[in-house]
Amino acid sequence: MGHRFTFRESFLLVICALIGLGIFYYQFAYKHFQSEMASYDVSNIESEVMVYQARLTKKKSMQEYIDANKGRKLGEIVLYNNLANEISEIGRIFDGVDDLSVSWSDPTLLDTIVRRNANISFSTTGYTNVVDLIEKLNNSTYRCLISDVSVTADKNEILNENAYIKANIRITFFERVDETTNLDGLTILNS
Repeated sequence: MGHRFTFRESFLLVICALIGLGIFYYQFAYKHFQSEMASYDVSNIESEVMVYQARLTKKKSMQEYIDANKGRKLGEIVLYNNLANEISEIGRIFDGVDDLSVSWSDPTLLDTIVRRNANISFSTTGYTNVVDLIEKLNNSTYRCLISDVSVTADKNEILNENAYIKANIRITFFERVDETTNLDGLTILNS
């Protein structure tokens, strides 16, 4: 190895060495640094904090409702096929409203609980009257769950005591089958 490099060859070797170092730096140092920086990206933290705060607020609200309603007597869960009594209860609660319409879906059985859904629509005067009717329905003799309520005023009126209001309510009545063997008319759901 007695070869002596010319200036031109030395210059090319230095250029190649610099390019090699540049590629080495880019591949192993720069890319690693960038991936580490990306793992510390904090741009989504604000939205995640907002989601967690909303969940916390909802949880506190639910706990306050539970605490406020402790000891409150809930409706009874009666044996399956209590439809006639549920219809009578709805008739009693909504006595005197206009355009009362109730449509029932087929009852479903999951484990030992029957769920019977009903869509109730009616019209009446006064927002407070609508709220009272919903409260009476919620405090029904028979265990139920109100899952959806929509209230609209006639034309462009404001929801107040003089407005003619149309309301739609989706409700689920609960019954049990633990003491009966008659399951006629039930759609059985797998748990």
